[in-house]
Amino acid sequence: MSGKKIGKNIVMSLMIPVIVYLFFFIICNATGHAGFGVGTDLQTILYTSVYSCLIALAMSINLTNGRFDFSIGASMVLAIILGGNIAKNADMGAAGMLIITVLIAAVIGLVSGLVYVILRLPPMVVSLGLAMIYEALGFIYNRAKGVKLMGKSNMLIYSKMPGVLIIIIVVLVLMVILWDHTKFGYNQKSLAGGQKIATDVGINEKRNAVICYVIAGALLGVAACVYISKYGTVSPETGLSSSSYFMTAFLPMFIGGAIAKYSSQPIGIFIGAVTQAFITSGLTWLDFSSSMMTVINGVVVMAFLIYTSNSYLLVEQKMFHEKLEKAKAARAARG
Repeated sequence: MSGKKIGKNIVMSLMIPVIVYLFFFIICNATGHAGFGVGTDLQTILYTSVYSCLIALAMSINLTNGRFDFSIGASMVLAIILGGNIAKNADMGAAGMLIITVLIAAVIGLVSGLVYVILRLPPMVVSLGLAMIYEALGFIYNRAKGVKLMGKSNMLIYSKMPGVLIIIIVVLVLMVILWDHTKFGYNQKSLAGGQKIATDVGINEKRNAVICYVIAGALLGVAACVYISKYGTVSPETGLSSSSYFMTAFLPMFIGGAIAKYSSQPIGIFIGAVTQAFITSGLTWLDFSSSMMTVINGVVVMAFLIYTSNSYLLVEQKMFHEKLEKAKAARAARG
């Protein structure tokens, strides 16, 4: 790849978050809200970006193949309630909590994947049932007290520097390698492009689906450790209220999908998460209500849905103009 092409890809990948940051930086400073994007606010933006990115990565790895996993929030809550309590009782520290929570979350993902491939029911139906089961298990464990780690600062290191930065760098490196440089990633993209053709050439869709659920589970385990490091406690959820945990994943996924061709899907999702964090922080500094922020985020998500659904029209138009210019040039050359 030429240097010019690399430069263009970098510019196109970073253009959206840079424009959003500059927009809110100028507006906030012009209205007397000079705290946006600097100091402690920048650390909050980084935490929000990392947390949203991890959830979006976990969701997208299944969603690209048409599997919407409604149990993501319940899986994350159950993993940290189990892992956090085990780590606290055994005095395992931050590293121990991360390892045990990721392992538990991966096992939960394995169970979800096996249930899906065995029952062969629609993913939404399976994940709804599993979400209710996981919520019930989280409520039963520890007598509905969830997990409380407030005051244990030695365990809550993953929401601030340098822990949060190390987490996202390691995850992105691993996900880029997995997504773009392994047989699994190739099979994943092939299945997303057309399951019938992919299975006809020998790709095992069931095995790929189970692996996707396991990887998604591991990512949720990391996200759970980042989340509890920020708030110090996680309570069990009931009545499918755990679905609120993945509501921040949609915009990063759509932005990531739009710019993935310039970088990589995982990097695009992280850039989308950073963009969303800038929007959330900027609106907060401008004193927008939570309901208005929800509306604005919904409008932005809809805009990217419209763009991604119709982007092929722009490509067709560009190709048409190129052919037209070539035809004009050929006609002019003939005289």
